[in-house]
Amino acid sequence: MVKILLDFIQFLYSALPLITCVAVLTLASVLLSKSIKRHAAIYYIVLGLPFALVALPYIGRIFGVETFGFNRIPFLGGIIRDYIHAATFGFPLLIIIMYAGALDVRFKWVKKLMSIRKELSIISGFPIFAHSLIRVSHNFPGSLAYFTRHDEYMETARAANEAGLWATNFSLVLGIVLLILFIPLWVTSFDSIHKRMGGVSWKKLQRWSYVLYALLFIHAMGIQVGGLLNPRGGGGRAQIENTQAPDNRIAAENIRHHGEEQAPEARNAPPESGRGEVSASRGRGGGGRGQSAGFADIKVSQQVKQYIHISSLILIFGSYLYLRLRKARMKKR
Repeated sequence: MVKILLDFIQFLYSALPLITCVAVLTLASVLLSKSIKRHAAIYYIVLGLPFALVALPYIGRIFGVETFGFNRIPFLGGIIRDYIHAATFGFPLLIIIMYAGALDVRFKWVKKLMSIRKELSIISGFPIFAHSLIRVSHNFPGSLAYFTRHDEYMETARAANEAGLWATNFSLVLGIVLLILFIPLWVTSFDSIHKRMGGVSWKKLQRWSYVLYALLFIHAMGIQVGGLLNPRGGGGRAQIENTQAPDNRIAAENIRHHGEEQAPEARNAPPESGRGEVSASRGRGGGGRGQSAGFADIKVSQQVKQYIHISSLILIFGSYLYLRLRKARMKKR
C-alpha cells in the first residue's frame, strides 16, 4: 500500500508538478502552522540556507572568484536545483499565500494558513530570489536583445515559431519586473518594517500583490506557451549560432535554459517515445527479476506535460480569481 502511494505521488510530481507541490506544501504548512508561528526565525534560517548556497558561488563568479559548486553534492544538489526552479518551492508558496486570502477563514485549515501568512510570505522570498538570481538575471540580457536588436538576434537564431520565441523572451523580461515588484512586498512582510510603515501605508502597498499575481500568471503562461510552440531539441529549439558576442552567448544560454523552465522533472527525464506508455517491468539488481508496473512507470510525453501545465495554471489562477471576487462581494454585502 505504501509503495502504491509513493508511486502515485511520484507520478503526480512528474505529470502535475505544480499542483502536487502546492498540495504537499499546503499540507505541511497546516500541520506545522503552530511550529512555524513559534519558531519562525529557525524556519527562516533553515529554508534560507539553500539560497545562500546558491547566491554565494554566483556572486563569487561575478567578481571572478571561483568557489565550490554545492549543486554537485548528492541529494543537496537536487534540493538546490529544485530550489532554483520556481515551480517547486517559490511559486507554490505564493499560490498558498494567494488562496489563504481568498478562502473562507471559517474553515479551520484556512484559519491556520492565515495565522502564518506573513511567515510564509517571508519564507517564499528565499526560493524566489534564488530563482531570480540564477534564471531571470542570467536570461534577461539575451531576452532583452530580442526586442532591442531584433534583426541581429533573428539572424543568429532558429525557431520553429517566432510567436513562441516572442512569448518566451517577453516572459523572461517580465521576470525582472516581477522581481522589482516582489522586493518591497517581501521586505515589508518583516515585523520591524511593517510597524514603521503603519497600517494604512502597509495596506496600500500590499494591494500591489494583486498586480504581482496577475503578472505571475502571464510570466508562467508565456514560458509554457513559448515552450509548446518551440519544442525542445532538434530544429524546434531556437539556437544562437554565433557565440563570440557576449549578448549572443547569454541568448544561447537563455534558450538552453528555456526548456528547463517547463517542469523540474524535464532536467533529468530520459527521452520519451509516446504518450501514456507503461513499461511492462523493471529490472531489479543483477538477477534480472522484474516487478509489476506501477504509477511511477507511466510515461507522459513532454508535449502532453506542457498542455497539463497550461491547464493547471488556468485552473489555479481562474479559481483564485473566482474565489477572490466572490469573497469581495460577500464582504461588501
